Amino acid sequence: MLGLGNSLTGDFTGAGGPPFSLGLSGTNDYGYAAHHSSIKPTSAITVSSWVNLDAQYGGSGWTYVNPGGSNDHNQYIVGAIASGGYGLNVFYGGTEANPIVKIRAQVNVSEGGDGQGYLSCIWGGIVTSTGSSALHEIKDLSGWVHLAMTYDGGVLRLYINGSNDLNTGAVDTSDGQVDDSGVTGKSIVYDANTPVMIGADAIGTGSSAHNITINGLIDETAIWSTALDQQAITKIYNNGAATLNLTAASGDYDNQASLQGYWRFEEGTGTTVADSSSNSNTVTLVNNPAWSDVALPLG
Repeated sequence: MLGLGNSLTGDFTGAGGPPFSLGLSGTNDYGYAAHHSSIKPTSAITVSSWVNLDAQYGGSGWTYVNPGGSNDHNQYIVGAIASGGYGLNVFYGGTEANPIVKIRAQVNVSEGGDGQGYLSCIWGGIVTSTGSSALHEIKDLSGWVHLAMTYDGGVLRLYINGSNDLNTGAVDTSDGQVDDSGVTGKSIVYDANTPVMIGADAIGTGSSAHNITINGLIDETAIWSTALDQQAITKIYNNGAATLNLTAASGDYDNQASLQGYWRFEEGTGTTVADSSSNSNTVTLVNNPAWSDVALPLG
């Protein structure tokens, strides 16, 4: 597992980096890419991101007791779901004695003329100290974790560290996917002009309209207008950050033509993040998120 080193908050002043990552406090800081059809595809999608929620950053951590107390809530890694579209988030709930942490992928689709519907693929459960055959101990996740979701017009899939085989010990999911392929004529549905949020969820049309933000580090986030297959997702995970450039084909990964947004967070300063795809979907940072040198290693 990729490990966690020292971390920073506020403006970046450390001696390390590049590489860099983006640190979010879980209060009101986030990034957003303005509405553009390229990052809001309608027929198929893949969302991929590296996330580090270890408590050493001062964040919630994968095993943290519900940060909202008894207030169950989501913290979004990539979000455009509250107003339609898609989302990739971590859910916190339960009680102090039995905290619940889940990873969830969601997509909002038209049901072939029969109305809209949300598909959700969820992995996780009660955080236990002794283990259980019925519940996966999500607390086993630590350091940098790769999360990805794909939707191909019929099946929504969730990948954790390159794997879609999440059936053993999992809760609320069937082998890491939800099959809706029996309904034809579907497309991903969006509310007009909503941005795509990094580290938050989009509510309404303004750049400041956001839901609960995530508390942790985000790096190497990308969106495609196709559903990457298992081999491509595994390739991305196995190669970490800098050893695989998503704008070029490499082995099992050949989806560069469908890459619509690609944010590497290598600036280390400033309030914008460049889009390394060909679409110029610049991410604007709001309320001074931290630049951190706790980043994926160069390999």
